Amino acid sequence: MNAKNRTTSVELLRFLAATGVMMFHFGSIYLNSDAYNPSVYVFKTMLDAGLRQNRVYTPYAYVFVEFFFMTGGFLMLKYLDERKDPLRPGAYILHKIRSFYSIFIIAFCAQFIFYIIINHIHGIAGFFDALMHFKWEALLLHCAGFLKDPSFNVDYLLGQDWYLSALVLALVVVYPLALYYRKFYDRLFAPWMTILLYAVLLQTYGTLNVGSEYLAFISVAIIRGVAGLCAGSLAYTIFCRLREKRLTASGLRILSVIDILLWLSIPVLLAPGLFTSDEDILFYILIFGGIIVLGFWDKTPWSHFLNTHCTRLFSYLGGISLYLYLLHWTVMTAMSQYIPQLSPPLAIVLFFGITFGLSALLKYFDRKRKSAVPVAVIAAGLLCIALAAAL
Repeated sequence: MNAKNRTTSVELLRFLAATGVMMFHFGSIYLNSDAYNPSVYVFKTMLDAGLRQNRVYTPYAYVFVEFFFMTGGFLMLKYLDERKDPLRPGAYILHKIRSFYSIFIIAFCAQFIFYIIINHIHGIAGFFDALMHFKWEALLLHCAGFLKDPSFNVDYLLGQDWYLSALVLALVVVYPLALYYRKFYDRLFAPWMTILLYAVLLQTYGTLNVGSEYLAFISVAIIRGVAGLCAGSLAYTIFCRLREKRLTASGLRILSVIDILLWLSIPVLLAPGLFTSDEDILFYILIFGGIIVLGFWDKTPWSHFLNTHCTRLFSYLGGISLYLYLLHWTVMTAMSQYIPQLSPPLAIVLFFGITFGLSALLKYFDRKRKSAVPVAVIAAGLLCIALAAAL
């Protein structure tokens, strides 16, 4: 999409959200050196240990995933209002999958190489057994409940791509309701599901940082996805109401101050040690919603400034955020395996530098390719490397 057609204030926050999630994972896994054991592939154990020891550099940055869900819900309703003949549910979900699947499958195959190496998988039979073990993830169905007590990096190859599976499966529920029963969705389903589902997560688990757990027969990731999409839909409803109103000068000044305060809360979230409970973090659902609404409204001085300055840069950063999100786990895996326990400053510079460089290359490749054939060739080449490592 052309930079002029993007709401670049939201694109900037998308980039900050991706880097926040990267820092959360890197701080809780790689930088938690006491929990690191280079001979065992136990990232989930390291993550739990890092959280228990309060060694995470950005311990609550996981809430940025809620921002990703919320933008999905906001843009879903915006799409439905702007299209006279919107896509049917299956076509819409397939369209969403096509927008990120090429990046995902390349990251999936690259990570599989390290899975083979780190777990000492040998032989052709071992290679195909391992590959089939992750079949549901390759199909983005690993949050559908087909795995018993799944854990990251054991049953999930990429620890962060549960979000994509949860998004797809949540859209199966949310999009048809928004398409065919819009009034019911806007007035009842979206507001109540936002409240009830986030309450269920906090009352059951005490945190929003859940994804692979099951609540009865349903993956918590899907519950979190539906809640986030509904929260984003509520933000769109508020945006529509705000767009219709004629504000007084004093009302605009109040919203302008609120806009600045909302943005100032983002670096506060990234600062370690300022929050004491996961219940406090739930407030960021309101903060993200406010930034999205005011960003698309584009009437407050700060959001208008972000939407009209550095548009190429912010648009690029927003566009590269998905690449950063999907590739950083593999970079972290490689660093943990081959250059463990570097000093934090050097490790952070290498981690972000390598991830950003690879993301920029893949984004350029993705923009230039004309078909899915180059993606299939790269994926097949990565799997051949994994097979060679197993022989």
